[in-house]
Amino acid sequence: SDTEFWDKMQAEWEEMARRNWISENQEVPGQVTISTIEKGYYFHTDNPFKDWPGAFEEGLKKMKEGDLPVTILYLEAAILQEPNDAEAWQFLGITQAENENEQAAIVALQR
Repeated sequence: SDTEFWDKMQAEWEEMARRNWISENQEVPGQVTISTIEKGYYFHTDNPFKDWPGAFEEGLKKMKEGDLPVTILYLEAAILQEPNDAEAWQFLGITQAENENEQAAIVALQR
């Protein structure tokens, strides 16, 4: 079930953190964190939508179309514009999971 999956992912995440396999300050080419508050989520630095008005709504449209990589860029742009938007973080986490990027999904969903 979904709950079992996310419980397992959380346990694996905590184990990696315990072993210091992950850190909030890892360098990832092409990505950057916007602040330590974001707890390790790495945003794409070359996001063409970072100043896009209505980025969240555009992201939802692209999600419905099934374009996961573009959806992620729009949702990241929405969060860069409004870092405390819980709904944008939730959709970003779900989209990252669907795009098989579990680490980013976990971090986004924790926000």
